[in-house]
Amino acid sequence: MKIRHAAIALAAFGSAMLLVACTSTIGPSQSTPQTLQPVRVTGTITWGERMAVPPDADVIVRLQDVSRMDAPAIVLAEQRFKTEGRQPPYPFELTVDGSRIDARMRYTVAARVERNGVLMFINDTSYAVITQGGGYTANLLLVQVRR
Repeated sequence: MKIRHAAIALAAFGSAMLLVACTSTIGPSQSTPQTLQPVRVTGTITWGERMAVPPDADVIVRLQDVSRMDAPAIVLAEQRFKTEGRQPPYPFELTVDGSRIDARMRYTVAARVERNGVLMFINDTSYAVITQGGGYTANLLLVQVRR
């Protein structure tokens, strides 16, 4: 009889431990199936000036890790395209391997428009995405670079 009670108690304890393991919180440094999925950030790029850009202008948009102070941003994803006579808003989509995202870090989207390597437009505002309250959409408003 004692062996039977011990077996029941052991089975109950094992079940409880399994339940705790299944419901425990996973910390930011551990992988979850969700973090292994690609992370996609979408949005648009536009500017307030009523100015057409040449069809050979390049639009460059980047998803960056800006967590490290006094260090350059780490580019995680980049999209480049020619304006080809189209005018803003320009849609963009950036995809990064989810295993490269850490909930403790800070990520932003930045964009610029260049022609022959000369900067024409750039964002002067930080657009936070993915972590720390940032979403997965960013609508960037660029400002003209005056020369």
